[in-house]
Amino acid sequence: MIYGRVIYVTRERVLAARGNRLIESLDGGVEWKQIGSLPVGFIEKSLMFFRLSSRLLRKGVHHFAVGESCALVSANRDVYSLESGQKRLLEPVHGSRPLTLCAVNGAFYYGEYRSNPERSTVHVWKLEEGEDKWQPVWRFEGIRHVHGVFHDSYENSIWVTTGDLDHEAGIWRTDDDFNTLEKIAGDSQQFRVVQLLFTKDHVYFGSDVPDDKNYIFRMDRNGNAVEKLMAVGSSVFYGYRVGNSLFFSTAVEPSRVNTTRYAEVWGSANGTDWKLIRKFKKDIWPMKYFQYGQVLFPAGPGDGENLWFTPFASAHDQKSFRIPLSTFATHHL
Repeated sequence: MIYGRVIYVTRERVLAARGNRLIESLDGGVEWKQIGSLPVGFIEKSLMFFRLSSRLLRKGVHHFAVGESCALVSANRDVYSLESGQKRLLEPVHGSRPLTLCAVNGAFYYGEYRSNPERSTVHVWKLEEGEDKWQPVWRFEGIRHVHGVFHDSYENSIWVTTGDLDHEAGIWRTDDDFNTLEKIAGDSQQFRVVQLLFTKDHVYFGSDVPDDKNYIFRMDRNGNAVEKLMAVGSSVFYGYRVGNSLFFSTAVEPSRVNTTRYAEVWGSANGTDWKLIRKFKKDIWPMKYFQYGQVLFPAGPGDGENLWFTPFASAHDQKSFRIPLSTFATHHL
């Protein structure tokens, strides 16, 4: 366990954030060294460093994505490009902050996420590597916000999730870089989804429904066959794949139906059989101000041997854990 949020993992290195600092381990998390920091002022640095102030003001590093020639770090609405040891501040993101950041084919994508009670236009945004400004590549009308943008490496397609009401909830796919966008599934709370995970034959997701029971699902790529796999304790926000194992985490949020005080981590080695791996109790600080209890996963392909994750606004707040995949049976997906 380390203090800090693990944000990117490969076989060669583990990258984490502590406040505005980026730290790296080359030996699986035994030894750590600082490799850089975000160029912020003293006050901003202090607000990012202390756990409660960072939660209250939504400070800190949220996403790290690696492209073909550079990497992006997002902290609040600010986005920094890291290339050849240099940091460059780019145009801020639109909306509050994206829930996901996707790197694919020499570009980065995110979906516009904000409260948006009036249902004004929201976009999917794209940044070409080497550029400074985000460009809109798709416009949604009559939905609340975009939850996420994801790359399916099996078919080199890009998928998008939207919410929140029944007619706004959808899972979308483009095979031509947003010249067209097809709704694969939607129009019910079952498809109110944040994260998608992909295997050769299926798309996996968990429902994000505050006022009903939540489940982990899988469907074929055409959206024709949807299977309900496992009931979970509350809304599913995030997911991660390491090797052949799949993982989702739930969030503690105000709800008349989902009353649990624990954020859960669920895992499966074969995509069919799921089990609860860990759970973390929501801490004493009010959710309205200090955020929901969650469990965050890093970006990157993983190291093939361990699951890394970071509890947030719960027990062990912003301390990262590593669990060997050997604790799961080895079945191919």
